[in-house]
Amino acid sequence: MPKFGWIKVKMHREISKGSLKTITISRTPTGKYYISFLTNDGEKLPEKQEFSHATLIGIDVGVTTFATLSTGEKIDNPKFLKNSLERLKCLQRRVSKKVKGSKNRRKAVYKLTKIHEKISNQRHDFQHKVSNRLINENQAIAVETLNIKGLKKNHKLAQVISDSAWYSFVLKLTYKAEWVGKTILKIGMFEPSSKICNVCGYKLKELSLDIREWQCPDCKNTHDRDINAAINIKKIAVGTTV
Repeated sequence: MPKFGWIKVKMHREISKGSLKTITISRTPTGKYYISFLTNDGEKLPEKQEFSHATLIGIDVGVTTFATLSTGEKIDNPKFLKNSLERLKCLQRRVSKKVKGSKNRRKAVYKLTKIHEKISNQRHDFQHKVSNRLINENQAIAVETLNIKGLKKNHKLAQVISDSAWYSFVLKLTYKAEWVGKTILKIGMFEPSSKICNVCGYKLKELSLDIREWQCPDCKNTHDRDINAAINIKKIAVGTTV
């Protein structure tokens, strides 16, 4: 490397083919270095595979559960930040008590940075595993476009929304779908997916966040809020509401 000379590295994967375009060196806050190689292998992305209503799945992301599928499956929210919050507060207090510029402060800052990095790694690992499974099991996935900045204005939910990292999850689904020719369908952020009865199409006027289950006044079916939303996201994505 220029200015560094020869350095020892651990190769995550071998560069089997393609012309080298760029090399990017990044450093984490804890001092780890990563080298990313961008190559051009000349291959095009696969064509989109055909999908049917049976091979399409709807996903509703939330704060109580990380994701709810239109099949009725719920994926628990691991809440990595919340589980480490007490430890973070303890380390932050230690940093604040150290003299600025001192060696002890640098050590305290390093410990704090290390746990932040661990939380980030845990979150990415979890999302990669979930996104890989969903892409492998389905031909197409329907998701809702979320106004995350607007949702974060609710101070009671801002922390758990940041911990869930919905944007990062949808981004992983999107590029992994492109790699294998799968389809990602996105519906508008203002679609009332939670308020519509997925059986008869009745629409509620109001539905507060604390109500997790409701009964349709028209057809009398009882709905789990998240499962109902996931089913409606799937229906809206293909142009049907009932």
